[in-house]
Amino acid sequence: MWRRLLLGGVVLAVGGPVVAHPHVWIDTRIEVILNDRNEATGLRIGWTYDELYSLSVVGDMGLDPDWDGNLTPEETARLSGFDMNWDPDFPGDTYALLGETPLELSRPQDWTAGYADGKITTTHLRTFAEPVPLGALPLVVQAYDPGYYVAYAIPFPPVVSGGLGCTARTFVPDLDEAQQQLLAALSEYAPDVDLQAEFPAVGAKFAEEVRVTCTAP
Repeated sequence: MWRRLLLGGVVLAVGGPVVAHPHVWIDTRIEVILNDRNEATGLRIGWTYDELYSLSVVGDMGLDPDWDGNLTPEETARLSGFDMNWDPDFPGDTYALLGETPLELSRPQDWTAGYADGKITTTHLRTFAEPVPLGALPLVVQAYDPGYYVAYAIPFPPVVSGGLGCTARTFVPDLDEAQQQLLAALSEYAPDVDLQAEFPAVGAKFAEEVRVTCTAP
């Protein structure tokens, strides 16, 4: 909850109207899938949406009409994939790097969805274009929306499936520094700019990330 208070409380007045960002909060699960040669073959990504956004999706889709917090199997099937219809140029808000070298990820596949405790949770699989050998150089997986409309956190321990001698750790940014960089970026806009439409691409400054390293198999 403290992450949500820090990230959700961005309310700024920079020479114009007050701007509030972000608007949606997602708790993220990261599973890194390795083969027996300690090569990363893909990522299983889980998104748990905040209560308000979940409620709006369920209501807009006409699910759970009795408001008992439970979906029938048919309703769950309708929910599955609601967030997987990506535009062709949408990167999926998940970024993978080997050290500092960006890696290509596939479009989402093998997705699931569920609804419990007032929140929607979905998962999807993304594969690498080719297996990525891991060693001392870390595989870095970042979760962020460049435009910071959505705030991602990684509160769950990362999972490594397969491989041998591999460890994963989560790292969080310096939020005070990120906030200062956001303020500096906003200060460059003219007072008449619609910041809701032209919000600076500062999401990476707030990005939490998972780093995976392996010893020799």
